[in-house]
Order: sequence, then C-alpha cells, then structure tokens
Amino acid sequence: MKVQLVMKNPVKPKTPVKPKTPVRGDDIVSKWGMEVAERGFSQIPNYLINLNLYVDEAHHLPPVEMVLLLHLVGSWWRKDEMPFPSMQTLAQRAGISERQVQRSIKSLEEKGYLKKVKKSLHGIVASNVYDLSPLVQILKLVAEHFVNQHPRNIRAPAEGKTER
Repeated sequence: MKVQLVMKNPVKPKTPVKPKTPVRGDDIVSKWGMEVAERGFSQIPNYLINLNLYVDEAHHLPPVEMVLLLHLVGSWWRKDEMPFPSMQTLAQRAGISERQVQRSIKSLEEKGYLKKVKKSLHGIVASNVYDLSPLVQILKLVAEHFVNQHPRNIRAPAEGKTER
C-alpha cells in the first residue's frame, strides 16, 4: 500500500530562514543533566513525530504504532545496521503485550513504513531485523512537499568519510 501525502496546506517559506547554531553534545547535558545524557539519546526527525499531519488517514499511526516506530528508530544506531530489538524488548519498552507488538509491527509493515526481515545466525533464525528504509523514503517525500520553516544548521559528513 502506497503512502499518500495530505496536501491541504503544504508549507512554503516566504523568505529563507537562517538556520540555528548546530546542537552540540554539551547542550544535551545542560538540558537533561549528565545522568540522563550518559544513558544515551536518540535522533528522531520532527517529520516523524508529526507524521500524521502529512499522510492520508489510511496511513495515520495510532499511538501504539508511533511508540513502537520511535523505539525502533531509537534502536537504529548506524545507517547500515538495521535495528533488531526482540518483540519482548519492544513490549517491555512500550508497556504493552508481545501480541500487541506483533499486530502493530504487521500493521506498520502493511502501511509501508518498515520491512520485517528474519535475522539468522549460523542458519538458525535468531531474531527479527527491521528495515526502516521505507520510512526514510517516506520522510524524504514529506520533506520535499512540506518545506521546513525553521531549518536546523546540520553539518553533512565530509566527502570520503563514512558515516558512523
């Protein structure tokens, strides 16, 4: 099923907006405290947090699906290494049953937000791996059609360097 964008009020900035200063690690410490910052943090795109504003009703994410998607994105540390939390881990983190996780993952897959892949270790199915590349493509499409009025100053990786 292909995701349809809702084009009621696409935002087009009237004048270019100067990006803000890049976020630094010490900003996280000053905001949340060292104890919280040391535990780790996740990069969650604002377009994902606000996704229901941009997609058609059939692709809206109910709260449980959004929470699970946020947990999967939060478990995705490196571009080329797909997240692989277990159903039990996702259930504990979201405060729901494993069966609810299974149903929600199936729904996210049917809506086209992710692909569930079986991970095998020495020929034995070890766990599920979640391919979030469909979500990345959807968010890129959203970004093309709904221009950000408050862009951030993001430094792209230098050419020749690989992302870590």
